[in-house]
Amino acid sequence: MDKVGHLGSFFCLSYLTFLAFKPRWQYLAITLASYAIFIELVQSTLPYRSASVGDFIADMAGVLLFYLSHWGYLRYFRAAKLTESK
Repeated sequence: MDKVGHLGSFFCLSYLTFLAFKPRWQYLAITLASYAIFIELVQSTLPYRSASVGDFIADMAGVLLFYLSHWGYLRYFRAAKLTESK
């Protein structure tokens, strides 16, 4: 369940960052990857938390899922506009 939380959190974070700044996908991915690494490093120093490569992978999967969803959304609505105008 922890990994699902990471995936969902980074999906939402990607969505909100995209809405706020409309960055290129490379910049958003690099920024959120840096943030995910930073969080894992901080967690490794806390006695009641632990760092995990799996958490980082789940974070990046959330970013990837956002961009795949966004791509599919744009593709669908572009196709729908082409169909309506005919």
